[in-house]
Amino acid sequence: MDPRMGCCIECRARGARGDGRGAAIREAGARLFNVHMKDLADFHDKESQVAVGEGMMPVREMFEALVAVKYKGFVDLEYEIHPDDPMPGVIASFSYLRGVLAGMGLRTNLAAS
Repeated sequence: MDPRMGCCIECRARGARGDGRGAAIREAGARLFNVHMKDLADFHDKESQVAVGEGMMPVREMFEALVAVKYKGFVDLEYEIHPDDPMPGVIASFSYLRGVLAGMGLRTNLAAS
């Protein structure tokens, strides 16, 4: 296959227990072009979205896998709840993500767009 052909990891689309995300990132390797980050309170219910860090998503495991494959792309926050006032959840999500990266000794370059 052409090396320009790749994939996007959609966090909620993995195993029902939340497992497999790190493995999927490692398997995609250089063909991983984008990651959509969100968190769920219940992996069986795609409507159970919460701010990142408040659910079951193995965020550190995912970032460790991204580092292992030398991922250079984007990790996009998908925050699709509380449409009348999303900023508290967006801010909480970014704060949690920054904390995970800082705990791994990594510099963050997170920005809301």
